[in-house]
Amino acid sequence: MGIGYILVIAVIAVALVATLAVGFSKENKAEDPDYDRKHGAKWKRLSILYAVVTVVSLVGLIWYINR
Repeated sequence: MGIGYILVIAVIAVALVATLAVGFSKENKAEDPDYDRKHGAKWKRLSILYAVVTVVSLVGLIWYINR
């Protein structure tokens, strides 16, 4: 039962780290000069997406464990 929680949290953590690595990469900023001016809305949408995915994943995991 505990391994499921660990796997879900690990996948979310890896996805978050990878997303931040891409978002802050020099290549990404060099390709899009407007990146620094427009990143506020992008980070907000990304944060909402992560929150929704986290909640849905945890609810699904709990449902699966308790069925």
